[in-house]
Amino acid sequence: MKKHNLTLLLALVLAVAIMVIPAAAADFAIPENQYILASSEPTGTTTYSGYTVYIYPEGTVFTLANVLGFYCDLTAYDTNKVGTISFGPNYEFYSANEPLPFVPQAGVIYHLVASDTMTGFESYILIDGPATTEPTEPEPAEPSEPADDVQPAEQPAAWAAEQVNVGIELGIVPETLQSAYAQATTRAEFCALAVGLYETVTASEITDRMTFTDTQDENVEKMAALGVVNGVGDNRFDPDASLTRQEAATMLARLAAAMEKPLDVQDSTFADIDSVASWALEAVGQMQASGVMNGTGNNMFSPTDPYERQQSIVTMMRLYELVK
Repeated sequence: MKKHNLTLLLALVLAVAIMVIPAAAADFAIPENQYILASSEPTGTTTYSGYTVYIYPEGTVFTLANVLGFYCDLTAYDTNKVGTISFGPNYEFYSANEPLPFVPQAGVIYHLVASDTMTGFESYILIDGPATTEPTEPEPAEPSEPADDVQPAEQPAAWAAEQVNVGIELGIVPETLQSAYAQATTRAEFCALAVGLYETVTASEITDRMTFTDTQDENVEKMAALGVVNGVGDNRFDPDASLTRQEAATMLARLAAAMEKPLDVQDSTFADIDSVASWALEAVGQMQASGVMNGTGNNMFSPTDPYERQQSIVTMMRLYELVK
């Protein structure tokens, strides 16, 4: 859970409001977030993509602290629908500009943001109660291995599962990438996904090849021949290196162009855009404008962070929807 930068005015108004107006007796501030109030105290915590998720009893409702009349929304969206993005066109809003209180559905992890913009004070919550879908298998008798996500290690996260399954059904996701979904994608693995997408959409096999001295991976050679990927110098590709987010953005933008469906060019508004390499700037803007890739929270793109398999698959499937 992180407190993000709002305008100085909003921060000052909220701070003063909390000091001078106590919360109603029945309301409890979410831990470390005094701006969102809950009608019950949390009963425990779990994690979601590295974030702390506070667990509340079924029937808990959420409101905003009194902020002296300053206009402020409580926005909540289902992470199963949009993942961990905090900026972009793909929000599915559940309570913005709607009458409070917000009454979450049981069994869903929600991302709450208190703000009059989408830059605000964040919390992740889960309402205890029946799951939203019936389990397909009984609960395991032994405790599962610890993980950073609420999903089993060999399964994609809830927000990625639907698109991963569609990608597998379409033949875009090779069998070698159908496990360890939170693992960092390699440069060669991303090429395999790109080939799967290209050959599925065009219904034709890539016959051209460009070779490197450090790999004979056919998918790498195909993507290099199309100009989707480049080497790292000295005719090397470095196939086993972890893919970075800015590399993924660049490859996705080039892949769209290779399929004659170039993405619109638009300047990015990520807060850390100055840390994006010059060769990736245009692609990052294209990713943000198209919604193919989104930020990592706090309006950051994190260009040099590694890119997970499930993230790679989801963004490849978002591109598929644009170019098919």
